[in-house]
Amino acid sequence: MDTKELQESIIQKIRRTNDDELLNYLNQLLSNEVEQETYYTSDDQKAKIKEGQEQIARGNYYTNEQVEKEIDEWLNK
Repeated sequence: MDTKELQESIIQKIRRTNDDELLNYLNQLLSNEVEQETYYTSDDQKAKIKEGQEQIARGNYYTNEQVEKEIDEWLNK
């Protein structure tokens, strides 16, 4: 699909929708008004992230299934 076809396809979809929330979002997006908040990590957060990555590299972690099983065991006691 070339640019012109893509534009027409999008225009047709916009014309068919009655979703005000979607239309407002698209309007903001096309107007470059969507806020892009940048999240900055503190030195402490960076250290904790690095520590977690090192733990994962050593295999020192629980899978989601293991955690769910442990929670179920706690709740059933």
